[in-house]
Amino acid sequence: MNAGGKGSRISSLGVEKPMLEVKGRSCIDRVLDALQQAERVGRVYVSVSPNTPLTRARAITRGAEAIDTGGEDFVLDLHSALRAIPADEVMLCPSDLPLLRPVTVDLFLGSYEKEGGESYLAMVEESVVRSLGLTPSYVWDLEGGRYVVSGVSVVDRALILEDKYLEEGFYLHGGVDLALNVNTPEELETVRRLA
Repeated sequence: MNAGGKGSRISSLGVEKPMLEVKGRSCIDRVLDALQQAERVGRVYVSVSPNTPLTRARAITRGAEAIDTGGEDFVLDLHSALRAIPADEVMLCPSDLPLLRPVTVDLFLGSYEKEGGESYLAMVEESVVRSLGLTPSYVWDLEGGRYVVSGVSVVDRALILEDKYLEEGFYLHGGVDLALNVNTPEELETVRRLA
């Protein structure tokens, strides 16, 4: 799980983004619940940085393994984290999906196990994102529909570390729990309303 960014679009709230509360529970706790309760997830690692010391402490308290990164660049942090994980395939998940549910994680990973591939991305229909009052930053045209990347994926760790191009597969069944990344105060309020 990536939890080491600066959270610059929401930093005005004065709290590390993964520690923002939704109905009395932090985003990091909510995402950890989903991952740790999912049947198809093994070890949980949380990529942290000097930007997120409270998140680091919370992840460790929850039984996740913290991986320290620089926190200045997403790609560099991703590579740093992947070098520390001893697995061929890694599920990537942002720490700002507080509505994520274990059943969604298991459905996504079950689909990946059937489909396979070098990179498998969880996508959400654009209409789902817009129904929440959100404007997607980037929309993909796939299989006759319009989809938004959720941030959840499975990747071939070795190929990423070699900077190889990864052939992409898509999970096109994402719902609201994959649609709401908390990046702005407005998105936080939407999540709090729906939780």
